[in-house]
Amino acid sequence: MSVRPEIQARLDALDEMLAHWLAQVRHPAQFWPQFEMLAAEILDQCTYTERVQARARIEAMLKRHALELPPWHERDDSPPPRKPGE
Repeated sequence: MSVRPEIQARLDALDEMLAHWLAQVRHPAQFWPQFEMLAAEILDQCTYTERVQARARIEAMLKRHALELPPWHERDDSPPPRKPGE
């Protein structure tokens, strides 16, 4: 399954910004909060099945720049718990 076109467009934009950010940022601590916020916004708009592909795309774009997600970036992307009676 592929991601919706609007999710793909946001991932493409994030990928394009990545090289520019890395060239401009003075210290990695300045980069991660911005990147994590934008990546989280994209993941939050994904359906559960799209998240796997979106997360893989984010990890691949970071890997191309020799970066890894910091441990605090790990998100719980499991489906929300069902409420009683649902």
